[in-house]
Amino acid sequence: MKENRLWYDAPAGDWNEALPLGNGRLGMMVFGGISEEHVQLNEETFWSGWEYDGFDSPETRAHLDEMRRLVFAGRYSEAQALCDRYLVCRGKAHNDPDGPFGSYQTAGDLYIRLPGRRKRGARYERALLLDEGRAEVVYGDARREFFISYGYNTAVIRVTGCPEGVSLRYRRKNCAVTQSDGEILAVGALPTAFAVRIRHTLKDGVLTVFLTAATAYRCEKDPAQVCADTLDRAMEAGFDALKKETAAYFGEMLGRVGVTLPGSGEKADTPTDVRLAAPENDPGLAELYFNFGRYLLIGSSRGKLPANLQGIWCKDYKAPWSADYHININIQMNYWFAEVCDLPELLEPFFGLIRMIAAHGERTARVAYGCPGWVAHFTTNPWGYTSLGCHPVYGAFAAAGAWCLRHVKERWLYGGDDAILREFYPIIRGASEFFLSYLVEDPRTGYLVTVPSGSPENSFLSPADGKPVNVCAGPTMDISILRELFSFHLAAAEALGVEDGFAERLRGALLRLPPLRVGKYGQIMEWPEEFEEAEPGHRHMSHLYGLHPGTEITRSTPELLEAARKTIGRRLAHGGGHTGWSRAWIVNFFARLGDGNAARENLLALLKNSTLKNMFDTHPPFQIDGNFGGTAGIAEMLLQSHDGCIELLPALPDAWKDGAFEGLMARGGFRVSAEWRDKKIVCCRVTGPAGKPFRLKYNAAVIEAAGCYEFSSQ
Repeated sequence: MKENRLWYDAPAGDWNEALPLGNGRLGMMVFGGISEEHVQLNEETFWSGWEYDGFDSPETRAHLDEMRRLVFAGRYSEAQALCDRYLVCRGKAHNDPDGPFGSYQTAGDLYIRLPGRRKRGARYERALLLDEGRAEVVYGDARREFFISYGYNTAVIRVTGCPEGVSLRYRRKNCAVTQSDGEILAVGALPTAFAVRIRHTLKDGVLTVFLTAATAYRCEKDPAQVCADTLDRAMEAGFDALKKETAAYFGEMLGRVGVTLPGSGEKADTPTDVRLAAPENDPGLAELYFNFGRYLLIGSSRGKLPANLQGIWCKDYKAPWSADYHININIQMNYWFAEVCDLPELLEPFFGLIRMIAAHGERTARVAYGCPGWVAHFTTNPWGYTSLGCHPVYGAFAAAGAWCLRHVKERWLYGGDDAILREFYPIIRGASEFFLSYLVEDPRTGYLVTVPSGSPENSFLSPADGKPVNVCAGPTMDISILRELFSFHLAAAEALGVEDGFAERLRGALLRLPPLRVGKYGQIMEWPEEFEEAEPGHRHMSHLYGLHPGTEITRSTPELLEAARKTIGRRLAHGGGHTGWSRAWIVNFFARLGDGNAARENLLALLKNSTLKNMFDTHPPFQIDGNFGGTAGIAEMLLQSHDGCIELLPALPDAWKDGAFEGLMARGGFRVSAEWRDKKIVCCRVTGPAGKPFRLKYNAAVIEAAGCYEFSSQ
């Protein structure tokens, strides 16, 4: 892996230039100052807030019939006014980080004072070594190393060539800090109890720091004692053992998959921020971005909680959007590449979140809607928030929880193990039960629709008065998700041998869902009628769910595929793709369309316009889903397996005419490697379960094989 290092020739000017380290539970941001090192700390459960069951309003249920009547009558502005009042949660909810919803928070800042360190003409280098999980700073003849051990859950810092007078200090508000010889202990409450413990030794000019953090979230033990026990174990093992374990851990996980693009390693001696200023002349930068995205997920999703809006790295006490779990695309995007890049264990925290919101969502379904089953809306937190939002334009997206279940489906399709179905079948059924109850017949069309509902965060102009509104009956994204949910439910029931009348009801409902429709601009319609958009360049492209991540729009539906292309063109023509995650989604769209040059063009826009100097994605501000979505897009350009075959290089841009990949996973449990020259496959290998049949497409040919297949023209 040649493109495995981010590096800079100057210290970080601010947090958005610092280098991220993480083990899935702990996080550090390394600034690399000359006379003072600054390390900002995180721990995945540093969340304010608490469990609270008062957000669901029975007023919603009481006014559903009236909302529906107004929508079906085409009185959209009146329906909107009613929904603004009643299709909402109680209180401030997610708009109040000081309340029970809470916010993800920093775990504090460690400063290491290094007096007398400035030297005229001294060489400076600050680097992040992805496949070692390690950062380093070199200044003159002094060196610093930073890493976080997964096995020991301990962050480690070593400074060699330490000057006399070196000192450490830790800062965090709302906690009590005690400092004794060789140890700093901070304790406080979020209101969940927390502790940060830092131990350090200085011997022969070498400073070694071991630190960890913990909270009482889902743990009955005293966090301070947990930290003490953790550091006892880590320090007994020692610096060298932890460094070796960390390198082996990251090397193995990143080494499962490799991608080599033209120019790989040719600009490795150029500082990363300089490379980012001209991505169009640096094909190897896309390779580095792909490796960095996988590194970030390894670093932010291996504990109790999934990667949040900022992964695991957060400098604030009140983060943007609370750095929560937006489930109206953002958390799903975080995990788009986990399967294809052979990192299935990183999904476990996300699956844990799904279990939690399914349990809490039963109350929301009952209280807010009077329906069985469970439902979750646009956002959630570690306390299981599933309620409506503070405004219907974003908060009335009731299909968000069902969207999360697509990752359970993908785990089953990639892994081929029915165990995931057995575990999640009650949750799959609960989601289906809710929507079978919530769906009603549209008297104008006879279709079953979700109403009131809306397309996430977008609005249209009411035909009657031209006012922006968002509530309607059966927006396209809802229907696409429900078509997928019901079909998955039926497939799971068949695989598990479940036979009951419920399946027949699902089959009947499936037949009565409205189809995808093409509008007057040749576009996929976002709403059930030909409404004019209030914002034609909106960042969300929800009506293209069936293109990606769904599989409803494929090359076997050419008319819809062409309509999807026109939909994207219309969005871009009106300024769409202006946020990092939105641009990343467009990369995936064009990959599914088989347009490699357009996919690369949008990847370049993501790198140039929505990537910070430390390669973090920016919304703005920093939001990590763009990193993960861009990584998924690169994989999607090289391998697809969603449309009945394993296809090699389905969206290869002209600029990537030579290259290779190894270890990418295809649905069915197949591991795929390939090499190409002048955009033609010259060798490939597919291995999978013995005797399992598959279809393989490459170089315009389709091969029928079973178990494994090899080809080489060399």
